[in-house]
Amino acid sequence: MEIFKDIILQGFELKEAAIREYKSSYLDEISLSGLFLRSKVSPYQKSLANNYITIRKIFSYTVVQPKVTNVEYNKLREINFAPVEYTAPETMYEELMLIVDWSNSKDYYTRKFADEVFEIRVRELKYLLANTSNVKLMELNGGYRVLERYLEFIAG
Repeated sequence: MEIFKDIILQGFELKEAAIREYKSSYLDEISLSGLFLRSKVSPYQKSLANNYITIRKIFSYTVVQPKVTNVEYNKLREINFAPVEYTAPETMYEELMLIVDWSNSKDYYTRKFADEVFEIRVRELKYLLANTSNVKLMELNGGYRVLERYLEFIAG
């Protein structure tokens, strides 16, 4: 906490959310391993995660990714998913649980829909990280970090 006091004393104001982000206490509470262990990840979602991790290792987010279209944002709005930059960590975790449930459905169309939604989320994340500065990322909700950790988990 001394580090944060020094930063505030130097004239920088950190929001309480940013301080929580550094502590990363709420990310530790989210059990991605529990989500992964109870799920059967589709091969398509696993390939998306592997692609994301490979791009991140090679290019380190400097590759510009295609932006998500309005049609895809409307598809997310229909199922009450906000854009990834406005999604809180807890909400992103709930969305991932929902996608996992859809992926494990017996209905082919539900599984296909889960893959589509997951692909949109991954493209949102790629675009966000490629086109947003680190300072701006600190001001966003931390839902994108939960998605990123989930991608790392299923790719590994």
